[in-house]
Amino acid sequence: MRLIIGIRNFVLKLLYRAVRPLIFLMDPEDAHYMFKRVGVILGSNFLTRWFTSLFFNYGHRSLNIEVDGIKYRNPLGLSAGFDKDGELTKIYPSIGFGLAELGSFTGEVCPGNPGKRLFRMVKSKSILVWYGLNNQGAEKISSRLQGVNFGKLKVGINAAKSNITPEFDLNDSIDDYTKTMKLFKDIGDYYTINISCPNTQDGEPFVDKANLDALLIAVNEHRVEGRPIYVKLAADMTLEEINIIVDACVEHKMDGVVLTNLAKPKFNQEYVKDELPFHKGAMSGLPLQRISTNVIRHVYRRTRGELTIIGVGGVFTAKDAYEKITSGASILHMISTLIFDGPQNISEINRGLVKLLKADGFNSIEEAVGSRNPLPKIKEVNEDPSDKGISSAA
Repeated sequence: MRLIIGIRNFVLKLLYRAVRPLIFLMDPEDAHYMFKRVGVILGSNFLTRWFTSLFFNYGHRSLNIEVDGIKYRNPLGLSAGFDKDGELTKIYPSIGFGLAELGSFTGEVCPGNPGKRLFRMVKSKSILVWYGLNNQGAEKISSRLQGVNFGKLKVGINAAKSNITPEFDLNDSIDDYTKTMKLFKDIGDYYTINISCPNTQDGEPFVDKANLDALLIAVNEHRVEGRPIYVKLAADMTLEEINIIVDACVEHKMDGVVLTNLAKPKFNQEYVKDELPFHKGAMSGLPLQRISTNVIRHVYRRTRGELTIIGVGGVFTAKDAYEKITSGASILHMISTLIFDGPQNISEINRGLVKLLKADGFNSIEEAVGSRNPLPKIKEVNEDPSDKGISSAA
């Protein structure tokens, strides 16, 4: 069966390579909305879901993993930022995803940034994003998703602060996050508190320890039993800033962290410089790959595995995914591989993970988490020589 799946994926890969140039002739945002419409149609009934699954799905028991009480059929998830209004949950399992993080959702309706806001960087295998948290708002989206059965798909609710003013007000911002949490208290499997959107008018104010403490205290007051809470960190931070946020997450008993959000070009050297199409925004994909893995390694060691880590950034192959898992990530998020490699690559990554697990003598993903990133002795945690250089990489 695995051989048949491999042949299937290879043929689909060739087909996608043939049609990709035509897709890339379209404006990136127009192409995104076109594929969203296709996804809605494919997810609308059993027959189209079954047909899609026949072409794209793959499952294996060694990919099953339980994280913070939630059982995932595999560790591959769709990252927040793709399905901003939560419209495609019916089709994700058929493509091969074990989870999907919806949003970011904001308390208020958010139009996002004006003008062109999505750009392809083909040589860099990256998407430059300048969306600015456009979404229909937590009230409308939660009303539509209320009572929806997500089936075997596990769903994360990504809450962010509305991007409607350049002025930061701490209390209003906290109320915005908690409004989304309250509206989605019966929807989904976990929360992500996104403090790191790189495309907002008032920056990233929750890098400040006092602001972050106030936010996490309020977040804890709106906990739902059995619903883990994760905090999403920026890619472009110094080691000291990373430590402040991670230590606060431990102090306030957050369940984990998402590492990391998009990378800003001015802090990054991992892309083809003459390809940068716009002076604003932040990059997904390959430019983020090494940075996010470095941060995963550091945070896993600093917290001695106490915090769950969701790895994000530059996962295009099973090897990429396995590197993040063996560095300390339990589950993963991705988007860019869908755009550059095609939807069949999700099952190909899952298929490759099974091979890598077997080669290392593991029976499950859980056994592989952090296996190539041995935890330091307690006295070394705060002065780990391997930490040096993360701030320059990030």
